[in-house]
Amino acid sequence: MEAANLTLHGPDADRFADAFLDSKAEAARRSLNKRGARNIHRYRGDGFTQITYERAAAYESSWVVISLLVEEVDDETATVVVFVGGGGEGPFKLEELSPRRLLKGEESVGQAGRFATVLEDVAAVCSELSVSVETEWESETEQSVARTIQRKIFDT
Repeated sequence: MEAANLTLHGPDADRFADAFLDSKAEAARRSLNKRGARNIHRYRGDGFTQITYERAAAYESSWVVISLLVEEVDDETATVVVFVGGGGEGPFKLEELSPRRLLKGEESVGQAGRFATVLEDVAAVCSELSVSVETEWESETEQSVARTIQRKIFDT
């Protein structure tokens, strides 16, 4: 499982959960083979929103579960915890993402690759909302593939 803590800052940080959920619902509607995003669930509590959905490969029966916990800190700040895990078989296996593929820009392979896709989706929604993102890494080692991907997306 890969995870990241993010802190969002900006006047529209409180709109992140709605905007992200809308983007996933639209992706599910556009998916020709219904493997893009499915089983999208949302739970809204007092000051937080939990979003969970499944994501698949185009040609394999390998699904990962993606979970985002969005907590509203104040009117202009939210924290987002992202978890991506599962897919022990097929193209989502973490081991399938080699450093060679990472250097070639093929991050969308393996569990870490799906993690990169989710972080890119988060970054895109934040960009649309003009919300800045601070990151707090949770990868186990400094050299992990997931950490490399996170840096590539958020620290450039």
